[in-house]
Amino acid sequence: MPEGCSSFAGLKEKGASWEAFDARPLLPKAAFFMGDLRDGLPMLNMQAAFLVSAKNFSEKQVGILFLAFGLAQFVCMTPAGYFLDYSNNKIDWVIWSGAITSILTVTTAVIAHPGGNNLGLMVLIKILQGGISAILPPAFNSVTLGIVGGSGFTFQVSRNRMMNHVGTALIVAIGSLISYLLYPNIGALFIVSPLAMIGVYYNMVRIKPAHVDKDAARALIVESSTMTEYEHLETQNSLVSQIPIEQEDGSDEVSSSRSHYSKGSPLTDTYSPSQGSREATIKNNINNKTEEEALPLHHEMTPSIPDNAVKFQDTPLSPKNDQETSEHSRNKKYDSSIPSFNLGWGNQRQRSDSSSKSDDPVTVSPRARTPLAVLRDPTLLAFTFVLFTFHLSNSSVLPLVMQSLTIEDERSGILLSGMCILIGQGFMSWFAKICGDYSPKWGRKGLTLAALSSLTVRCFLLTLLATAAEDVKTEMSAIVVKGLILSTQMLDSVGAGIFGTMHILITNDISCRTGRFSLMMGATTGAMCLGATISGYVGQAIAEDYGYAIAFTSLGIMSLVPLFLFAFCMPETLPDYVKPEQRKRRLMIILKKINDQRRKLAAKATNHFRRRRDQQVSMELQDRKEESLIEKPSPEKEFV
Repeated sequence: MPEGCSSFAGLKEKGASWEAFDARPLLPKAAFFMGDLRDGLPMLNMQAAFLVSAKNFSEKQVGILFLAFGLAQFVCMTPAGYFLDYSNNKIDWVIWSGAITSILTVTTAVIAHPGGNNLGLMVLIKILQGGISAILPPAFNSVTLGIVGGSGFTFQVSRNRMMNHVGTALIVAIGSLISYLLYPNIGALFIVSPLAMIGVYYNMVRIKPAHVDKDAARALIVESSTMTEYEHLETQNSLVSQIPIEQEDGSDEVSSSRSHYSKGSPLTDTYSPSQGSREATIKNNINNKTEEEALPLHHEMTPSIPDNAVKFQDTPLSPKNDQETSEHSRNKKYDSSIPSFNLGWGNQRQRSDSSSKSDDPVTVSPRARTPLAVLRDPTLLAFTFVLFTFHLSNSSVLPLVMQSLTIEDERSGILLSGMCILIGQGFMSWFAKICGDYSPKWGRKGLTLAALSSLTVRCFLLTLLATAAEDVKTEMSAIVVKGLILSTQMLDSVGAGIFGTMHILITNDISCRTGRFSLMMGATTGAMCLGATISGYVGQAIAEDYGYAIAFTSLGIMSLVPLFLFAFCMPETLPDYVKPEQRKRRLMIILKKINDQRRKLAAKATNHFRRRRDQQVSMELQDRKEESLIEKPSPEKEFV
């Protein structure tokens, strides 16, 4: 690992546990405060409610602003992902793009004139905000992938999305309450955005560049060396705390304290157990340097492997999975972490080291595919079109629902609009967790189809409710209809909650070993932004000209396109290394490696103590022999 987990190196000197340097818990915390920060406030819907109710913007003017924002995102998203594949400062990109986006969000509220008199300036700000915010999705997900690798990406993304939805719900709740209390001067609600950015900065700055494996962050390799180190440390701690320790004959007192990690481990090619004042070094598989081995005076004995792990010990992995578990320890003859700028079709020609020996296990390091070869992948193209059509039919539904609730009473309507997002985001967090827990077992396709079909059901239900809202006669009936409209956000939770998480996971599945994760993430997210942009404008225009019922009907018909396209044109993309059996087998392999290493250390230490004991016995015999010679009188003295 280039830099790997170098922050672990000083654990023994600092006296801290390795968990204190674990970057994984920081990702959901940053996602919590991020709360759709890339769109200003969540999904731009609070901005829409603000401009319509407080600044008297028309629906078409709001649609023009969001059209400019979405087109800027679409244009910048793929180039941003392309260059992020080359960047080793992805954490800084997340921080700076989030900060600038937050500032532009506040600027939107400050400079907006009543009736949209300065629409040109507003459009310019939205273009700038869209371009800057295009960096956030590929950058943050690339940081996540670089830390946990492909095998841990499903779980980590689901937790990130879960906390993101919870944070979004909290941001909306605070913003809606501020708007309700300060109405009609509700521009103060946008102060929530910079406050959330402070939380993003606090957590992202604690993630060190050394935590992000460069190759894993680009999906050039499957396993992140950082995640591999975490798994070794977790397994090591679990062994020490739960498994009884064996003692071998001839050994002295055994120390069972947890070992700290420093450079040179045969397990991870990065760290080895610290051994007192001496360093136990080995032949490093990366640079082929042989160093002196030394043994401690006290050692850790080998814990036994659980019975349920025996069947995994002698079962070889398939060539594919064996390659995945050893990606990080390949013998790199040259720098392979930076993709080539070659834009040609097909894979790049792989170089080999002519001076390498014929018996070397690996002579060619993994290389990134060219951008055009990646972008013409039929699976990626099909999924990109599914994303475009889904958001084309989905993105304008929530703004239309919120606007329909604010027609009669703008003040209470803003509170109801916040309730729409609050309910939806609250349940989305639960569905995001389901994706992480069950997609490795059930696959990606079934859950995604459930998300796509929920949009169709939601649109047709809203059509019926919008028609009923036009015919209500009493106040109680109006309250009931509004309550039913709010309840449809449960279906939004199913659709957006599952599909938002699956978008990231399926993109990573397709990008495996291409070295172009950020590029592909930018392409798919750009298609999503383009669909959302066109949807916002078309939906607003239909609602203004023909009414909300016709708008919901049109969007429901459009939602059938991504449903059938995904059902018949998309394969199941779940990779083998994410499946529970493969993860269990990989952990058993780690356990076996740790067990074997500790047995070797125990055997060497036992021989060391036996040699010392034999030397002591030999020295004692020699001393006794010398003493007997001194005490025995000479023959001359006896004669006298």
